[in-house]
Amino acid sequence: MATQASPAKTRVALWDNARFALIVLVVIGHLISTVRTDTELGFALYAYIYLFHMPAMIVLSGLFSKPEVTPKAIVSTVQLVVVWLAWEGIWAVLRGLVEGKQLSQSFLVSPAWTLWFLVTLATMRILLPYIARFKHPLLLATALALVAPLLPAIGVNFSAARTLAFLPFFVGAWLARERGWLSGSWFMTPSRSLRAGAWALLCAVAAVLAVFALLPGGVRGFWRIDRWLTHRDSYSWMFEHAPVGGWNANGSGLAGWFGLAAGGMLVVGLLMLLAAAMTLALLIVVSRSHSIATVWGARTLYVYLLHGVVVWALRESGFVGAVGELGWLGIVALSGIAVAIAALLSTKPVSALFRPIVEPNLAWMFGRGEAPTR
Repeated sequence: MATQASPAKTRVALWDNARFALIVLVVIGHLISTVRTDTELGFALYAYIYLFHMPAMIVLSGLFSKPEVTPKAIVSTVQLVVVWLAWEGIWAVLRGLVEGKQLSQSFLVSPAWTLWFLVTLATMRILLPYIARFKHPLLLATALALVAPLLPAIGVNFSAARTLAFLPFFVGAWLARERGWLSGSWFMTPSRSLRAGAWALLCAVAAVLAVFALLPGGVRGFWRIDRWLTHRDSYSWMFEHAPVGGWNANGSGLAGWFGLAAGGMLVVGLLMLLAAAMTLALLIVVSRSHSIATVWGARTLYVYLLHGVVVWALRESGFVGAVGELGWLGIVALSGIAVAIAALLSTKPVSALFRPIVEPNLAWMFGRGEAPTR
C-alpha cells in the first residue's frame, strides 16, 4: 500500500500504476465475493484475481522494505499498527450499530475482514531483519510457507497463516531490489516481445479458467480453488473441503500424513509459482508513463481501507445481491462499479477528508529525530 510521499521525493510511475491496477482488482474481488458462486463467470473472475493480486500487493510492499531497524522503519511499522487498531474500532462500531453485533472473543485477535493485510505487513517488516541474516532468506521463507499449513493451529489469529503464506513474496521482492534483479533495462524498459510474452501468460491463465467455466460443472465443480487462494486453512481442511478434481490427499497413519504433506506442498508450491509468474507479467505490462492512474496509485491505502465500508454497505443494502441476480451481466456491472469506487476513493478530496484515520500524524509519539515527515 502506498502512503503520501514527501513533496521532494520523486515517485516512479511504474510502481504507482501497478498499485492502482492491483487495488482495482482488490475492489472487484471484494465486490463480487458474495455472489461469485452464482455464475461461472463470477467464480472464474474471482479465482483469476485471487491467483495473484494479493501476492503482487505484498511484492510491491517488499520492494521498498529494508531489513535495518531504523527510526523511520519503526515509525512506519507503528503507524501500521495504530491504523489497524483504529480501524478495528471503526468496524466494531459499524457492525454494532447496523448489525447489532457485540465484540467477540476474537476481537483484535482475528483481524476484521480486510485489516489482515495491515497486520501481515507489520509482521513481515518486523521479521525481515531476522530473516535477512540467513544465508538463504528466500528459501527459508518458502519453507515456512509450505510447512505452516501442516499445522492447523496456525490460522487467522493475528493473520498468522496468511503472513507465512505470503512471506516468500515479501522476502523475494526485497531480495530483487537489494540485488538489482529488476534494475536492468529488460525490466524497466521491456521489449515488445517480452511484453507480448507477459500478456500471453496473463491471457493464457484467463483462457484456461474460461474453458473450465464452459465445461459441465464449471471451474468450481472441478475445484473450489477459491478456498485454497485465501491461505487461511490447513492442508487437511483444504483437501477435505476443496479436493482437486476429486483428489483428496487426506489419509490415515504416518503414510497418510506424508501424503497430505506432499500433496499440499505440491499444490501450494505450484500456486505460488503461478502467482509469482503472473505478478512479474503484470509488472512487465504495466505502463511506465505518468497518467491519472499514477496519481491515484499513490493513494491506494485510502482505497484499501475505505472501499471495505462501501462494499459492506452495498452488501447490507441488498444491492450486490440484486445486481448479482442478473447473471454474467451483473458480474460485469459490479466490476465496472468497482473500478468507479476505486477511482473515486483515490481522489484528492477523499484523501484530504479521511487522512486522520488513514495516515494519522503520529509525530507526538516520537522524538524530534524520529517523527515521520508528511
